[in-house]
Amino acid sequence: MSTTPSTSPHLRFMRELGALLRAPYALIHLETHEEERALDLIGRLAARDQRPVRTWSITRGFNDLPDSEGAASLADALVEAQQSAERGVFIFVDATPQLDSPHLRRLLRETERACARQGKTLIFMGPDPIEHPEFQKDLTPLSLPLPDREGIKKQLLAVFPPEHFPHLDVGALTAGALGLTQREAHRAFHRVRQQLLDARQAGQELDLEDAILQEKRRLVGRSEVLEFHPLDAGLDNVGGLDALKDWLVERRAAFGDEARAYGLPSPKGLLLLGVQGCGKSLTARVIGRHWGLPLLRLDMGRVFDGRRSPEESLRSALKTCDALAPCVLWIDEIEKGFAQGSGDDGRASRVLGTLLTWQQERQTPVFVVATANSVESLPPEMLRKGRFDEIFFVDLPQPHERQEILSIHLARRQRAVEPETIAELAEICEHFSGAELEQVVISAMYAAFADGRDIDRDDLIYAARDTVPLYRTYEESIKALREWAHERARKASRTRRMLDFFSPA
Repeated sequence: MSTTPSTSPHLRFMRELGALLRAPYALIHLETHEEERALDLIGRLAARDQRPVRTWSITRGFNDLPDSEGAASLADALVEAQQSAERGVFIFVDATPQLDSPHLRRLLRETERACARQGKTLIFMGPDPIEHPEFQKDLTPLSLPLPDREGIKKQLLAVFPPEHFPHLDVGALTAGALGLTQREAHRAFHRVRQQLLDARQAGQELDLEDAILQEKRRLVGRSEVLEFHPLDAGLDNVGGLDALKDWLVERRAAFGDEARAYGLPSPKGLLLLGVQGCGKSLTARVIGRHWGLPLLRLDMGRVFDGRRSPEESLRSALKTCDALAPCVLWIDEIEKGFAQGSGDDGRASRVLGTLLTWQQERQTPVFVVATANSVESLPPEMLRKGRFDEIFFVDLPQPHERQEILSIHLARRQRAVEPETIAELAEICEHFSGAELEQVVISAMYAAFADGRDIDRDDLIYAARDTVPLYRTYEESIKALREWAHERARKASRTRRMLDFFSPA
C-alpha cells in the first residue's frame, strides 16, 4: 500500500524542518545516520529562502573557507557563526560529544540567543542525542525518517536504468527495499545487480525481489533489537482459536487501497493474553504469512540490554517499522519489558511512554501483535481502549480443539492415528495446553522409536497419563486470569455448544 502525501513521514519531516528554518528557532538537533541525505535536504529547503548553508566538522572546519580561516575548533566555529553578516544556516556535524565541555555548552547558549535575534539557524547533526538539561527549553529535536518510496525508487532506477532492465518490477523491488537508509539501498541494489549479471552469465534466473529481501535482512539484521522473522507457518498450523482466526481472515485485505477508498482505517493491532503454551506466539507468527506482510520481531530483553539507551533502541526499531510499513510487528511476552517496581531507575516507564506515544501518533500501517501471559505486570495504560483493536483471551483448548491440535502435530510428523484414538486422547488430556499436547506426541514417538516401530494408541495414552500439565501447578493463577478476562477481553475460541448451533444439521 502506498502512503498518501499527507501521511508520508518524509513529507511531514520536510514541512516541519522548513517551518523551523523560517521561524525564530535558532538551535535544532537533527538525529540521523544519513549525513549526506540530511545535508541535501537542508540545502534544498534553505535555497527556497535564498539562505546560505555552511557546514562545519572537526576535521575540516567550515569547508567553504580557506584552511587558515576554517574555524577548526567548535568554539571558534560558534564565534564565526555569531559574527557572520549573513542570515545563514550553520550545520555542525558530529559535534554533540564536544558539548560535554561546560565551556562549550555555555558558549552555545550565548550563541543561540544572538543567532535568534539575527535570524540565523544552528543545526547540530549526528546520531547522538543532545541530552544536557541546559538546552531543554531552547533546543528543537528532530529525527530524519528513513527514505520513503519515492526516495528508494530513485535509488533503484539509478542502479537499474529502465532502458537496460525493461521488465523490472519497480513497485515490488521498491517495496522490498523500504526500511533501508539511502546508502544501504544504494549498496543493496548494486550488490543485487551484480548477482543478476552473474546469474545471467551462468545462464540462471535470479528472483530479484527475493534477492533484495535477503539483502535487507542482512542489513537490518544488524539491529540489536529488531529481526526479520521467517514466514514459516500459516493459519492451518494453528489448532482451535476459531474466533481469532475469523477476525484475522476478515481483515486480510484491510491494508489495501480498496479498504482506504471504502473509508476503513488500517488495523492497529492485537493484544493476545492468556495461558502459557496455548498458541499466542504461534498466532503472532502466522499473521504475517496470512496477510502477506513482512514480520518483524522486537526483542524487549535486548531493548534494555543493548549498548544504547533503551529509549534510543526502541525509537530506532520503530522508525524501521514505519519505513517498512505495511508490516507486522511482533512483541512477545510484552509484560516482561514493563515489569513494575523492578528498580530500573525509570527506564521501563520511559520506554513504555515511547511505545505508547508511537502507537497513539503513528500514521503508518504497522500492525502490532503483543503477547502476554499475565496482567499483573502490564501497565494500565497499555490496556486502555484504543491501544489495540482487540484484546483476545487465549484459554486452554477445549476437547474439539485438543483433537485438532493433536491431529496437526501428528500430521506434521507424518503419523497416522485412528480418529477414535485422537478423540480418546483429547478426553484424557483435559487441562493440557497446546505445547503440552505436542510433547505428548513427541514422547510417544520417542517410546516407539526406541522399540523400532511406529507409534500406536498405547504409546500416546501412556505419554498423556505420564505428563503433568502446568494447570495443576498454576490452577489458581489461570482461574484468576480467566476471571479478569471475562468482561475485558474477547475469547479466542468459540464454545463447542455455539459451534454445534451454527453447524449444518
